[in-house]
Amino acid sequence: MKDFLKKYNILVAPMEGVMRPGLIEVCNDLELTPVWVTPFLRVSESVPKEKEIKKFLAPFAPATNRVILQIMGVDKDKLAETALRGMACGATGIDLNCGCPSHQVVRHGAGGGMLKDPDRTARIIEAISQKLSGGFFSIKTRLGFDSFANSGHILKLWSSAGQVDMFTLHYRTVQEGYRSVPGREARLAAACAVLPEHILRFGNGDITDPVEAEKLCRTLRLDGTMIGRAFWHDPGMLVRHFEPERLSQMPDARCARQLLWDALQQLPFRKNFWSIGNAIETSGLIFGADSIQFREMKARFSTRR
Repeated sequence: MKDFLKKYNILVAPMEGVMRPGLIEVCNDLELTPVWVTPFLRVSESVPKEKEIKKFLAPFAPATNRVILQIMGVDKDKLAETALRGMACGATGIDLNCGCPSHQVVRHGAGGGMLKDPDRTARIIEAISQKLSGGFFSIKTRLGFDSFANSGHILKLWSSAGQVDMFTLHYRTVQEGYRSVPGREARLAAACAVLPEHILRFGNGDITDPVEAEKLCRTLRLDGTMIGRAFWHDPGMLVRHFEPERLSQMPDARCARQLLWDALQQLPFRKNFWSIGNAIETSGLIFGADSIQFREMKARFSTRR
């Protein structure tokens, strides 16, 4: 998996509430990316059954794509067992969410809350690593909870706690949320400098396209990047970057958006798969809140109500 990610080194960022099964299935039909990192699978009161994990993974098509299952929770034994089951259910690797800034998540100590207790998180990392015994394991984190200053110490601690193959580094702290924050490059460079060379280092946060991604990799010693919302504004960006022979299918962002939207329009509305609400939100994500498509979907929804 590490060798693959060195070549295919721009990933679509996992987005909770956006990556609905219908949307992901259409993306797979259009072959927009050969690798997914899933939104988080919450591990709370009990370890998810294999049936639940397989259902969660199914839209990402683990039989044909490389799928990294992201998990989130606070119990090291439950997380470790979930990681093992995830691999047994077809995941190519496991990612531990240590960065979600949601207040509800953080309040329970998960996601970005993991940065408040680095020692406890190190024990979780150790447990997962031991359970996976060589399986691909990554961590997605922010650079500190309320201050960037201690991020270097945390990264050193976590990178030595177990066999971690990759860190995805979102340059903001948890408390900075999604606000505009200066110093992205300096923060990412400092974070990369403390991680051992054998660990892949992917940067994340406000990256707009493959051109910017490549520039960051060259200048900051990054091995790769993760692109979030910008991918949905141009869902063909990875095809054009990694598969130029398919350029005619989606030669620019406008064509790629329309191709994806036309396919989404054909989806049936079905519970836990694709709904009118999902369609409205996705039209805004792809085209923007001031777009004709978004206004048309809102009008359609109002009519049905």
